[in-house]
Amino acid sequence: MLAASAFLAACGAEEDATEEQQTDGEDIAEEAEDPLLIYTTLYPLEDFAKKVGGEQVEVENIVPVGADAHTFEPTAQQMISVADGDLFVYNGAGFEGFASSIKDVLDGENVKVIEASAGVDLIDYDHDHNHGHEEDEHGHEDDHDHGHEEDGHGHEEDDHGHEEDEHGHEDGHDHGHEEDGHGHEEDDHGHEEDEHGHEDGHDHGHGDQDPHVWLDPVRAVDLAENIKEALIELRPESEEYFTENFEELERDLLELDVEFQEMSDNKTKETVIVSHAGYGYWDDRYGIHQVGISGLSPNNEPSIQQVQETITFAEDRGINYIMFEQNIPTNIAETVREQIGAEDLWLHNLEALTEEDVENEEDYFSLMRRNIEVLETALHD
Repeated sequence: MLAASAFLAACGAEEDATEEQQTDGEDIAEEAEDPLLIYTTLYPLEDFAKKVGGEQVEVENIVPVGADAHTFEPTAQQMISVADGDLFVYNGAGFEGFASSIKDVLDGENVKVIEASAGVDLIDYDHDHNHGHEEDEHGHEDDHDHGHEEDGHGHEEDDHGHEEDEHGHEDGHDHGHEEDGHGHEEDDHGHEEDEHGHEDGHDHGHGDQDPHVWLDPVRAVDLAENIKEALIELRPESEEYFTENFEELERDLLELDVEFQEMSDNKTKETVIVSHAGYGYWDDRYGIHQVGISGLSPNNEPSIQQVQETITFAEDRGINYIMFEQNIPTNIAETVREQIGAEDLWLHNLEALTEEDVENEEDYFSLMRRNIEVLETALHD
């Protein structure tokens, strides 16, 4: 009986231990399944975070649907919510005027903060970009083809050139920012010698960088990679999962880049007139020149003289379309359109979705492909 009692006691203890281990295991599993809470300021960052983080993240963009991030100011409640999150992702490069106030609030909080554009090869913004195209449309015809003829964006050898020099991606995913910034160290996109052919003082030397980097699918890879690295730092045990998701997103972005290039290669016109000068990266990557009715920010309203210069420019070159945007006031662009008798086309700057975009379940790729279709109409007529 003593032996039986000892045996039963041992079995009971073992059973209790097993139940305790199972309970602990369930707690660990539940803890691991809790999604990382991510707050963003820009739709592409929201979309990339969802695509890279997958089931392990919950992402919310603090800028409301239809709003303009240039002028948005977060509420106190939104700041409190961000402080309760795991990761705050903002674009940077001067795009969000409110970013510094949020970073101040998050100082000392257990929230990781990343500037998505950090380390990305940004272009400078030319304040006189609007009307310096008269002789050679930025001088791109003979010597500023962005290197697509020789290396085709570097996609031929190893899917976007991560071996040697294709966009400067020497070490796999460093995207060439240390040595040549996508191969632009020598001529900084050709701005040192002739500033896009603007010899008379249009020198990009005003100190402003163009923050609209997400509109370049190649540079968007860098944004997504910065998000991936932040997620790995927060949850290192999921590195393989995040990496696989990122690599799929990267492939899709590079495929989109090819589609943009094919559209650009077949264009018969060089220039589009846009409601604000947010499309410099399409000029830099694909030679699609922009004339912005407003400046880098839609708040930089043009003078009457600048509006008249835009009208004259459009009339002289037979431009038949004015580009409106989904979250930018249309009054000044409508004035230009009426004066030259042009038609309207709508580009999507992807800064924020509209209610219709949400209903249609649009994402970064569907919106960018819609932009390609719009540009085909504007540049091939």
